Amino acid sequence: MALAELRTRHRLFNRMLKVSITLTYLVILAGSVVRNTGSGMGCPDWPKCFGKWVPPTCACQLPEGYEKEYIEHRKEKNLRYADLLDRIGYAEVAQHLRTDADMYRPTLFNAFHTWTEYINRLLGALLGLSLVNSLILSLPYLSTRAMIPVRMFAIVLLTGFQAWFGSIVVSTHLLPGTITVHMGLALLILALLIVLYVETSPGKRVNATFRLGNTMRYALTALLLLALIQVFLGTQVRQQVDVLADTLGPNQRNLWIEGLNWVFKVHRSFSIILLILTGWIFFQVNRYMSHYWVVYRMTWFLAVFIGIETISGVIMAYLGMPWWAQPVHMLVSSMIIGSLVYLLSSVHSKREIAAA
Repeated sequence: MALAELRTRHRLFNRMLKVSITLTYLVILAGSVVRNTGSGMGCPDWPKCFGKWVPPTCACQLPEGYEKEYIEHRKEKNLRYADLLDRIGYAEVAQHLRTDADMYRPTLFNAFHTWTEYINRLLGALLGLSLVNSLILSLPYLSTRAMIPVRMFAIVLLTGFQAWFGSIVVSTHLLPGTITVHMGLALLILALLIVLYVETSPGKRVNATFRLGNTMRYALTALLLLALIQVFLGTQVRQQVDVLADTLGPNQRNLWIEGLNWVFKVHRSFSIILLILTGWIFFQVNRYMSHYWVVYRMTWFLAVFIGIETISGVIMAYLGMPWWAQPVHMLVSSMIIGSLVYLLSSVHSKREIAAA
């Protein structure tokens, strides 16, 4: 293969990675909207929706007794999942899946919920196609950097598992623990894509001095760990919100915050630590690394994302949790994680660049 053609394929791979990263963010946003609007069971089967590739627009297009039919399908899926949980040592959770009658309440057709979930699935399908395309475009690296296509293949497999696990999250009626795992997998896929993007992008790795590179990496690693803890706390708060929303109803949003326990207070206060550490990093980059445009620009993005995340959190806490604030909060939290992974992948010492 000619050198010029090889470089062209490498550029195409890098651009497709950028498309995949963008679609990952859109899927995270769409998933948050689905959850926030209660549209998870808008399509009670998978991969089709009410047995169709293009879902219906009204209940008149569905057969009589469709509710019971899809409840039975849901039970079968949950029982298989319960058997798996038994085998890996989660017998108590498995028993809950088998005996909780509230999990199998009939879900009536709602066109808004159905099409909200369907759009989410379309975005997921587009992401899957872009990842497969990225895998194909990564194959020219086999002769020089074989781990790149291997890692790309692992991302494709992980995304397939994530799609299956998302159906379990919905089928089990947001079973505690599944939400955290689902979010964690989404962030892992995002991080793996961003690391690959930086590694295959000319000029994205910074030749900082060894001492400065180490200091910045330590600070960014600490901030990333703290941000992941904050996301974990947020998923716990969101689980409580789901229960309160189911109990109090969607018209009592102003009462949801009052029903949250200590986890919410820790989550709220933890943001102060993130703000302080982000401010320190922002100051250091502007003072010592402003000539590194890759790091300088992304640090500004990080600061903006942290600001939006804080404001959206304040809005939810003190303005009755408006429906639009929750998807924004979720999306921006993933963008914070993505920014930190990008910065960590970019900031290396001269010694490491020379060895690469």
